[in-house]
Amino acid sequence: MRICDLDTPSLLLDKDIFDHNLRLMSQRARAAGKLLRPHAKTHKCSRIAKEQLAAGHCAGVCAAKVSEALALLCAGLPSVLITSPVVGKLKIDHLCACLATGAECLVVVDNYDNAAALSAAAGACGRTLPVLLDIDPEMGRTGVAFAEAPALAHRIAGLEHLHLRGLQCYAGHLQHLPDCTRRQAESQRLMRQTAQIYRGLQNEGLQLDIFTGTGTGTAAADLKIAEITDLQVGSYCVLDAEYAAVEDPQNLSFEDFRPALTLLTSVISTNIAGQVTVDAGLKALYYTPAAPPRVVRAAQPLPGWRYDWFGDEHGTLFFSGQKAPALGEYFELCLPHCDPTINLHDSIQVHQQGQVIEQWPVDLRGLGQ
Repeated sequence: MRICDLDTPSLLLDKDIFDHNLRLMSQRARAAGKLLRPHAKTHKCSRIAKEQLAAGHCAGVCAAKVSEALALLCAGLPSVLITSPVVGKLKIDHLCACLATGAECLVVVDNYDNAAALSAAAGACGRTLPVLLDIDPEMGRTGVAFAEAPALAHRIAGLEHLHLRGLQCYAGHLQHLPDCTRRQAESQRLMRQTAQIYRGLQNEGLQLDIFTGTGTGTAAADLKIAEITDLQVGSYCVLDAEYAAVEDPQNLSFEDFRPALTLLTSVISTNIAGQVTVDAGLKALYYTPAAPPRVVRAAQPLPGWRYDWFGDEHGTLFFSGQKAPALGEYFELCLPHCDPTINLHDSIQVHQQGQVIEQWPVDLRGLGQ
């Protein structure tokens, strides 16, 4: 089957570009003496997670939610770090199910009472739970403040059924900061503060071996922080228009990583001069005015073409100065933000040179608990 034989809208993954992105990030981590811990929240696909591990130099993968972690472990992934606190009986029960798989499951904590509840649950099922202390990178989402981290680390280390392995510091608010110099400087400032705590706790006798964090937008800078052991990069494998806009609004490149994922859409109405309606709206792709979808073909931008949202089911293509497209004609859109767009689809059509070679299920879709 060729791409043009697919129904629309459909998610397309260019396997050659995807493989290039995996190799490049792996090479950069290896050269810096780091490991990768790729974040599956980006793609919600256990097959992609396995491809990332197969590319090499990985400590495991990350998940945002305990439900994602359980699905990944049941799919055969050997090690999963849950990067958000697991709070409440139902979620802690699911965490115990993760431990029961026999694979490695780690979780972050930022609160002593939550840590104590995790310790009690792990003890009840005869396990020791590896945990990381989550550091707040002045973002205010999760994590403990820098000044409070050492004391909390020692208290958590004293809990019987927890094993404090290290620290997490993920500055999500910096990943799309347009000013590259400021983005890198801010990230390194925060990572160095965390590194100081990491070294201090080691000097105080805690056996820490993990300092994890960073993302696609700050990886190049954070690779230079000696204490960081692994990088939680996510979007690098497929990339999107939002990351492309950060680096260069005119090109679809981000430090040599390229968008591998596009959305195939087709023209369903041509009745208005200068524009056509396509079958991809909010139910097919996440939309943000800050980084609208880019109209592409064979991974290259189509000059003079512009997509705009036109409702839940529809979008509009404007083509000032261009030949009007025909009814049923196909176009590809470089996604504004890969994570929430992938979560809208059941599968990804994998292709090489226009030929569909595989279909990968988005088997973690909808797992938000």
